[in-house]
Amino acid sequence: MAKGIKLFKLLGIQISLDYTWFIVLVLFSWSLAYGYFPMKNPGFGTGTYLAMGIISALLLFACVLAHELSHSYTANRLGMDIHEITLFIFGGVARLTKEPEDGATELKIAIAGPIASLVLAALFYGASRAIDPETYPLLKSVLSYLAFINFMLLAFNMIPGFPLDGGRVFRAIWWMKTGDIDRATKIASTIGKGFAVFLIAMGLIQIFMGNFVGGLWFVFIGVFVQQAAEGGYQQVVIKKALEGLKVKDLMSKPVITIKSSMSLADAVEEFFFKFHHAAFPVMTDGRLTGLLTLTNVRGVKKDDWPTTPVGEAAHKLDLEDTMSPEDNAMDALAKMMSGQADNLGKFPVVASGELVGIISRRDILHLLEFKGGLKKPST
Repeated sequence: MAKGIKLFKLLGIQISLDYTWFIVLVLFSWSLAYGYFPMKNPGFGTGTYLAMGIISALLLFACVLAHELSHSYTANRLGMDIHEITLFIFGGVARLTKEPEDGATELKIAIAGPIASLVLAALFYGASRAIDPETYPLLKSVLSYLAFINFMLLAFNMIPGFPLDGGRVFRAIWWMKTGDIDRATKIASTIGKGFAVFLIAMGLIQIFMGNFVGGLWFVFIGVFVQQAAEGGYQQVVIKKALEGLKVKDLMSKPVITIKSSMSLADAVEEFFFKFHHAAFPVMTDGRLTGLLTLTNVRGVKKDDWPTTPVGEAAHKLDLEDTMSPEDNAMDALAKMMSGQADNLGKFPVVASGELVGIISRRDILHLLEFKGGLKKPST
């Protein structure tokens, strides 16, 4: 996932916005200002309805953030180590560095979000009931809407199909009872894909009946749920394929390195054109100091290549940019997918200060393709 706009930290977790979030903010504000609130509270001006729509949309996303924070805070308390939540077009996504190791942990994390939504729904409902409709009709309308939408989000999320929270709860309970996460995930994902097909069908029906915007939302959400359900099962398949493997079992060796004193022009001619790799470790006096990628090369004007040393153009490596040969392969893949690689795509493998190999997504994908080719056919 592309990195979004970083906002602030809550409970030690970075909160970010994906650019698609603004699309939903505009659509929600517009639909509330020109549809829902004028119908519920007729007789007010357009500016009033716009203010109500924008405020309600922002509060709704605050509720979504509270839901996601409940998941992430619980996960961190249980050792999952979540650093960032990104709010995007259909809600929020937390960046996990690893998956739960047992069904009980999965259940605690999965149920935390729905509990937060239930508490929010109850609070908004109680607040709306306490408001005098004659004195503060608009405030009551906004609070009633937030109570309603939180109850709806709770009901939607508790459908027992992966990747919805209900699907995760279902998977966790099945996992706890049988000890078989593969089967649990497959069933939950199948339910999730079935629900996605239902949403898409309902959306198409609404479009044909004239409700184009509402139908289109159903289709979009259905496609998202279907893709996420399939991705959730694939993640379990990948985890099983990498089980017991370490970085040293997957890394490429020996490693072709470039001296930091070499010019970019010579590096392009003697390494990139010759070996066709996308990145090369950079050595200074026998020590690993950087990684030269095609992106680094393209960042320098071609006329300056002959006079620019590799060490000046290369990405400087920190400890987090390297791996140990004893690191778990699944953890390595999670680190690659979490964005910690800063788009390098490769990690030098270092043991006792010495460069012993290099690992990339391609190395892991090759193994997965190989294991997939050797998989026994189903009977």
